Amino acid sequence: MDSVKTALVGCGGIAGAHVKGLRELHKNSLDCMTITATCDVVEQRAEERAAELAEFQRVRPTVYTDLNRLLDKEGDVEAVNICSLHSEHHTLAVPSLEAGKHVLIEKPLGITVRAARKILGAATRTQQILAVAENYRRSPHERANHWAISSGRIGKPRTFFWQSASEGLGKWGWRNFKHTAGGGWVLDGGVHYADLFRYHLGTQAREVYATTRQYEPYRYDQPEERRGAWKVDVEDASFATIHFDDDVVVQWTWVGTAPGQGFNHRAIYGSEGCVDWETGLWTRDGQNVGRDDLIAEFTNSLTEEEREELFPGGTENTFAIEIVDFCQAVRGGTRPETDGLEGLRAQAICMAIFESAWYGQPVPLDDIERGEIEGYQAEINELLALE
Repeated sequence: MDSVKTALVGCGGIAGAHVKGLRELHKNSLDCMTITATCDVVEQRAEERAAELAEFQRVRPTVYTDLNRLLDKEGDVEAVNICSLHSEHHTLAVPSLEAGKHVLIEKPLGITVRAARKILGAATRTQQILAVAENYRRSPHERANHWAISSGRIGKPRTFFWQSASEGLGKWGWRNFKHTAGGGWVLDGGVHYADLFRYHLGTQAREVYATTRQYEPYRYDQPEERRGAWKVDVEDASFATIHFDDDVVVQWTWVGTAPGQGFNHRAIYGSEGCVDWETGLWTRDGQNVGRDDLIAEFTNSLTEEEREELFPGGTENTFAIEIVDFCQAVRGGTRPETDGLEGLRAQAICMAIFESAWYGQPVPLDDIERGEIEGYQAEINELLALE
């Protein structure tokens, strides 16, 4: 496969994970993507990523601070990999698509559903490949869980519990603010979980009933001493019930302001057993296949072709795997595993939590996906002039 000439746009923290994924691919002689340009409003960040890439690529990327200038000057760029703030996703993706570039974009697809639909609409109009960088589902653990569930090892899925409580009061930059992040962890990290719900259940979410809270309005440079405070405006707790097709109910609880003893419980229960994210597969009669043994059983079941498709070159780096999937779609004209529609539907679950809490009532997912319920999102849409 010819390497896809790509621009890396947004060179902050998550871009580093993409660079590490590319380094892994080059190490394994899977040179499917070459970054020929880096772009960030902070020139030093773009320079630093370019230097990292030059360590293992054949070329050093050209550095830009303006996307339009990059698109104008770099005519041979085929794709754009967007790793920016959530609030900038649509402002970068839409012009890239309209310039005839394929787009790989970090999750969530957009800061609001309206922003996400603008991106999806541009991809449809231009017939360019649009993929959302959704990496969680690509790990051996999640692939093994999916295999066990879809193979009927636990019978018909019934209930899915995704629950955690802990405390984290440290500052997290732009992610602590609604107008740049769209929400707190429910959207930023939660969109990964929403994608996993859809992936493992293989059905559509239909309704969400949720409440959110902000118990701690401040974040600190030194949380232990409550020093260096700044006021934030995103949630730090969420309690949601999500109804999926086939009478499956997901209970998703997250609390980020729970001092003392924390907990995590992630398990899906079916008519004949369950898969627990820590302890593995359990059958009705109490037999257990441990997590590591289940992964081994799954990987041993794969043909060489299947193994190469899921873990190209033997890599288990989930960012590397999503990059290969994107490049294969670009070169072969195939559908990426997590395309724009998948990204929108996962994001809609998160936005439905905010909207349900905003209105104090259940909300249908179809209306969220169509952008017909926007109480919580209206402020962001207005601020960013999203029409």
